[in-house]
Amino acid sequence: MEEILMGLNKIEGVRGVAIVSNEGLVVNAYLPASVDPDAVAGMCASSFRNSATTAKVLNAGKVKHVIIETDSYYIIFSPIGSGFLAVLSDGDTNLGYLKIKIDKAVRDLKEQMIEG
Repeated sequence: MEEILMGLNKIEGVRGVAIVSNEGLVVNAYLPASVDPDAVAGMCASSFRNSATTAKVLNAGKVKHVIIETDSYYIIFSPIGSGFLAVLSDGDTNLGYLKIKIDKAVRDLKEQMIEG
């Protein structure tokens, strides 16, 4: 898990990564010192749940990514087991490339969870 998160965190433009439980608890994180991991985890969990509920109400299928775009950053959530991966990146990061890397990380994390 550590290796996967560190690999994502090394991608140009990525500012932080975290694995968060569905209840909003930090499982593991590499976040900037200026960011409170517990506060971020709680808000991310709430945003992810709301997005999943919206997709369900719209019969749109399972959520693959939730992307919040601000003036400065992308905040991307992807489900993994009983939680999700959260990635914070600069707004000028290549989003397509980043999503490919996130998808691979999600597959690798799910595989580790099955093996573990």
